[in-house]
This record gives sequence, C-alpha cells and structure tokens, in this order.
Amino acid sequence: MAKYITAIVPTGSPAQVGTTGARRLMGVSLFGGSAASSVEFKNAATDTGSVLYSLNCAAADSKFVDLTEFGGIEFSTAIYCKPAGTAAIVYVWYE
Repeated sequence: MAKYITAIVPTGSPAQVGTTGARRLMGVSLFGGSAASSVEFKNAATDTGSVLYSLNCAAADSKFVDLTEFGGIEFSTAIYCKPAGTAAIVYVWYE
C-alpha cells in the first residue's frame, strides 16, 4: 500500500490534485518534455490561488523533490497543479 496518494498532471491538462480541502504536498517529479518546463502549485481548486511552490527543469531533463523531510507543504484550500512546457508531465505525491 502506498504511503501517499499520487496524481499525474500533463501540460495540456492543468488540474486540481485530489479533492477540495486541506492537503499537504509531499513530493513532486517534473519531467521536462521537448522544451524547458515548469510547474506551479496554487492554493486553490482552480487557477486563481496563491503560488505556494514552483519548480523548473530543462528540456529532456527531470527534477524530483522530496518534501517529506520537512513535513510537506500545507495547502489550506486545495492543490491546483499548473505545468507549462511542451510535453511536460508532473507526478505528485500528496496527502
């Protein structure tokens, strides 16, 4: 059984991660597609909230960030994941 809930969010489909309500971002992996890529995590159910975390990576590269050592990042409303960059994919671990 997995320790955290996972979600996959591609560039073409920015989306809320999980259901509305308090959530904690525990880990992120950003795969840069054929261009430099980035992702913003907003404290909202839509693309309207404050950015609480962001990550960038080069084309055809990837970055992984484990936030568990720090207790994760608390989102009081919801987690909205907004990736950018051609063919970027974001893997999200949350609770």
